[in-house]
Amino acid sequence: MQRVYLDYNASAPIHPIAQAAVVEALRTVGNASSIHTHGRAVRSLLEEARFKVAEFFTVKPAQVIFTSGATEANNLIIKGFSGQVITSAIEHDSILEADKAAFRCAVDGHGRVDLLQLEELLKQSGGSTLVSIMAANNETGVVQPLADIITLARQYGAQVHCDAVQAIGKLPLDWKELKPDFISISGHKIGALQGIGALIINEHIPLTPLIRGGGQERYFRSGTENSLGIISLGAVIENCKTQHWVAIQKLRDTLEQRLTTLCPELKIFGSPAERLPNTSCFATPGMASNTQVMHFDLMGISVSAGSACSSGKVKVSHVLKAMNVPAPSLQQSLRVSLGHSTTEREIDHFIKVWQDLYDRTHSNLKERIGA
Repeated sequence: MQRVYLDYNASAPIHPIAQAAVVEALRTVGNASSIHTHGRAVRSLLEEARFKVAEFFTVKPAQVIFTSGATEANNLIIKGFSGQVITSAIEHDSILEADKAAFRCAVDGHGRVDLLQLEELLKQSGGSTLVSIMAANNETGVVQPLADIITLARQYGAQVHCDAVQAIGKLPLDWKELKPDFISISGHKIGALQGIGALIINEHIPLTPLIRGGGQERYFRSGTENSLGIISLGAVIENCKTQHWVAIQKLRDTLEQRLTTLCPELKIFGSPAERLPNTSCFATPGMASNTQVMHFDLMGISVSAGSACSSGKVKVSHVLKAMNVPAPSLQQSLRVSLGHSTTEREIDHFIKVWQDLYDRTHSNLKERIGA
């Protein structure tokens, strides 16, 4: 059997639409900042992609700033904003590390932002304030109550930024209705090339650039544009409008039902809150995260620990800690994230490999106890 990929929240395979657009763009040579014919040809492709991203969010093309990814986009808004930042305790590291002086709003046991505490933090904040809350968590898949968060922020005159990396293409979010001020997205999470992202901005709120130089991206982000990455993002984001996740959610639900039947003590994080349809994060008693990841890899299945992200190492999840998950489960978390190519046969294979490890682990445990 071929390797099974169940780590779509980390990165999705390049979409055929994006791949075709990149292959076609490889025929074009030039720097988009050059004024000659070759340069203008590349510029035309970049602006076409910008238009497509803007159209997806129902904003003007001038509001789309291309970056190297969501990490840079998050840093651009957090470090470039002049005023107090309020964020949550479960944000991506690129938010948490960008401003360690930011107010941190707690979450409940299911990973949802505590709206009462958020209001208290808004009351404490004086002057210009930015509320930065992700749309959905990358580890647990828990969806945040964005409409309530934005309404509350507006009551106190605060601006709103949303890290929408995991939500794009998976949630029916009406950005025209929600009206956040800033949105971060990442290309490789939706099938574009790695190394491309964007920040959607409110033109009326000043931002200080992180990278200065040639003045590209209207001085918000200097440096020669990643033309192939931008073209791939423009090509694939249109596809996000028509994606359906009902079948994938059924596979995810089937996976969880079978696991909990085999192990009633298994803990699914974020359930019963609304979650991304493709994401399951759970802890199996007695099975360490790193052991599980390595075992699945040896058996041809790619998954991650709930905390795996930045350094390539398995570490204790700050998301689960913020949810007050007890210590044993913190070291036992595993994240399985599905994609449109995931099949029922692959889920069957995952269950079999999981059960083999579970039976072996608990058999050894019983032997040690008996000894």
